[in-house]
Amino acid sequence: MLPYDQENIVAIATPSGIGALAVVRLSGRDLKPLYKRFTHQLPKNRFALFTKLYHPINNIILDEVVATYFKSPASYTGEDIIEISCHGGAAVKNSILQAAIDGGARLAKPGEFSYRSFLNGKMDLLQAEAVSALISSKTSQSAKLSLCHLEGKVSTLLGDIKSRVIDVLSIIENELNFSEDEISTTSYSSIRLIIEDVQSQIAKIISSSVIGKKIFSGIRIIILGRPNTGKSSLFNAMLGENRAITSPVAGTTRDTVESWFELEGVPVCLVDTAGIWESGGLLDALGVEKTRAEMKRADLFIVVDDKNPNNIFNEQFAGKYQQHHILVKSKSDLSNSSPTIETNIIYTSSKESVGINKLLTSISTYILNNINLSDRESGFMISQRQRGLLENSLLCLDEAIVQLDSGIETDIIASTLNGFVVAIKDIVGEIPNKDVVQNIFNNFCVGK
Repeated sequence: MLPYDQENIVAIATPSGIGALAVVRLSGRDLKPLYKRFTHQLPKNRFALFTKLYHPINNIILDEVVATYFKSPASYTGEDIIEISCHGGAAVKNSILQAAIDGGARLAKPGEFSYRSFLNGKMDLLQAEAVSALISSKTSQSAKLSLCHLEGKVSTLLGDIKSRVIDVLSIIENELNFSEDEISTTSYSSIRLIIEDVQSQIAKIISSSVIGKKIFSGIRIIILGRPNTGKSSLFNAMLGENRAITSPVAGTTRDTVESWFELEGVPVCLVDTAGIWESGGLLDALGVEKTRAEMKRADLFIVVDDKNPNNIFNEQFAGKYQQHHILVKSKSDLSNSSPTIETNIIYTSSKESVGINKLLTSISTYILNNINLSDRESGFMISQRQRGLLENSLLCLDEAIVQLDSGIETDIIASTLNGFVVAIKDIVGEIPNKDVVQNIFNNFCVGK
């Protein structure tokens, strides 16, 4: 378990490197004396003070800063907090960090600010994991989803579900006070209805977490085609920069090249691949194998050919890959005659920037049809840990239904439902697990 010795802790809360500003953050039981030594003024709660900052021991001026004091318990950690916004040079922020240590604070460990927040009841484990997810969000949609979880959306929902099952346990406890002949069949019926409804809610969280995962982790799109059909040029045109090497020589791309961009608020990983239908030498063969591996991971294929992508798709993919695909005819600016326009094909010219917007629109349509962005609150972003506990809780409910239908004694049903309650408590951290808690907060950055 991470230490919680109630010492004053300090860390630089902004990324390393030189910037206009940096933030040094302190947390502890009573930071008023240290604040006074830093600023030569008494602290005012939630007041941002522009002031000279003094070394708390030798009184040397360290910088001109904005110092903000947050009085416990109305702070992020539930303790006193001082946040110092200083100039972003390495020497300045490090001198302030050292001054805080000279004044009695110690360096914070990774995630220790959030850990103290958890211990002081300011957040549960679900919200703590949402903080980590928010920091690492790649797009606006994933940030919004993380904020929903940080606000306690899922915690509240699981709390309501847990309360309903505890109410069922109360009914069962009441039944245990009566003989078997006196047990009301209405009670069994009402218990079953409640359990079925809770089953449905848990199943919805698990299934809709796929939406949350796509919003947070993104979708993977690979560009496929024969060598020298313009795949890399299309890749560069879609990104608006030259990320992949292009050449008239067939087989230029032998490894996968990938790049991220945002579309409809969702992170998109675009992958350029080696030509998959020709492999002259060992390197070519390895490139083809890597392409096949990428095909298994992809959510969407862009099938490219400079003649007719329909033929390529029918020959190579029919019945083998079920992923959504978009057919693209490349190099349309080189056609000597007017081609027969096929409605299922997007005609592009990377050189002339023709058809690129239409292709991106087609990908947008795929995202909108497959990820419910219009109702992002229906999506849940659950971790592998949370998913495992939810699936275990669902098994408890399934078993309880079987027991009810089989007329099993109510004390056994109560034991099964207690297993459900324990799983839910595990998710939000009501039953602390040393290894789980340490793993979650150790993955935070220092200063958070």
